[in-house]
Amino acid sequence: MNFKKVLIIYNPKSGRFSEKKLSYILSFFKLKNISADTLNILKNSIEKENIENSYDAVLVAGGDGSLNYVINTLVYSEIPIAHLPMGTVNLFAMENKTPHSLKKALSDIINLYKPVKIGLGQANERFFFAMTGVGLDAFVVKNMEEKIRSSKRRIYNNSTKYISYILNIIKMTKKYRFYDLCMEKNNEQITCAKEIIVSNIRYYGGPFEIFPNNSPLDDKFHIRTVKNAAGTADVIFSILKSLIFYKKYSNNPDFYIKDNEVTITSTNDSTNKLIYYQCDGELVGTLPVKIKKVENALTMLINPRYFPLSQP
Repeated sequence: MNFKKVLIIYNPKSGRFSEKKLSYILSFFKLKNISADTLNILKNSIEKENIENSYDAVLVAGGDGSLNYVINTLVYSEIPIAHLPMGTVNLFAMENKTPHSLKKALSDIINLYKPVKIGLGQANERFFFAMTGVGLDAFVVKNMEEKIRSSKRRIYNNSTKYISYILNIIKMTKKYRFYDLCMEKNNEQITCAKEIIVSNIRYYGGPFEIFPNNSPLDDKFHIRTVKNAAGTADVIFSILKSLIFYKKYSNNPDFYIKDNEVTITSTNDSTNKLIYYQCDGELVGTLPVKIKKVENALTMLINPRYFPLSQP
């Protein structure tokens, strides 16, 4: 692509963000004779029409939550979006094999990456690029958000932050009550489970390819169900099976389902308000939730070395 003017949308509270990195990004574009503006998403709103008319591309410097915020504003727009990973997990960056080096990532974005229409998920009114989780993982997200808001200490080391996150998941799992979930399509029951993850990409929860054959270029989600879970050990065992034996279980409908639209509710309507769902690591709401695949919903700058690009 020929870039003349770009917008850097950044989140100063993302795990690996720093003013030094932002300064480097601006210096990089200045050396390339590319005009660059910045927008702090904690202080400014994103004006879709203005961005579409003023810039050649948007670069999101933040984590998965920041990227989710941006795509929900720029969904259905033609402007290409690139992700500069500065969060704790950075799932889309893993999917796209974006380099860890900021210099290399910027260079690849302007010299190598191609604009491609990708599919997004939509959970009720919220769009997502990675996944929607219903049950335990949404409960963990809710409690982690509350913990972060109440904490005055910011963890700058990303590895320390990720380990802390994993330990908190194990601790919170012990407190969670597993409800019976029902997944339906066209008012017909598909399956029941204790935990459901509807994924649009390969990775989940970090560098774990729980959905190894998945892609945002596909027309269907890959859906992982956990049917027998009563505590921490059951959940961990189920995840380990997904990681180690995915080839054995990938075509087993008791573990993985492929579909483009499902509705998830509690088997008991009175408990819907007690069961949360999250999108891309951000708490969204409670059940019921209708989840559908929206094809060609967003233009992303994609690494052609790792995506089979069928589009020009």
